[in-house]
Amino acid sequence: MSEYQTISQIMQAAVSPVFLLAGVGALLNVLSGRLGRIIDRLRFLQRYIDITEGEDKAVMLMNRKQSIFRMRLMYISIFFCTLAGLMVCMVVAALFIGGINQFSLDSFISILFVACMICLIVSFVLLSLEIFLATKTTRRNLIKTETIVSKYKYQGSSNE
Repeated sequence: MSEYQTISQIMQAAVSPVFLLAGVGALLNVLSGRLGRIIDRLRFLQRYIDITEGEDKAVMLMNRKQSIFRMRLMYISIFFCTLAGLMVCMVVAALFIGGINQFSLDSFISILFVACMICLIVSFVLLSLEIFLATKTTRRNLIKTETIVSKYKYQGSSNE
C-alpha cells in the first residue's frame, strides 16, 4: 500500500472525531454565551447592591450569591468541555501518529475517547443544573428583584 493511500485512510478515520470537535465547539459557544449573560446580570445587580438598604439589599445579595454559584457551574462546565475538545484533538493526532508509524494506538485512542465522553457528560450535566437553577431562581425572585430595581432606579442612574 502506498503512503498516499495510508494517509488517505487515516484522514477518513479522522473525519468522525473532527465532527465531534465541531460539536464540542458549538457547546463551548453556548456555555460561554450563558456565562456572559450571568456576568452581565452580576454587573447589573452590583449597581443596585451598592445603593439598596435593609431587606432590599439582602434580596439583591442573595441574587448575587445565586448568580455566582451559576457562574461557577459554567466555569467548570467550560473546563470539562475544553478538556473534551483537547482529547478529541489528541485522538486525531494519535490516529495520524499510529497510522504513519504503523503501530497500534487503539487502546490509547479508546481510553481518550471514553474520557472525552465522560468530560462531555459532566459538562452537559453542569449545563442542565445551571439551567435548572436559573429557571428556579428566576421564577422565585424576578418580581421581587424588579420591584427593588424600579424603586432604586433613579438613585442608581445619578451615580453613573
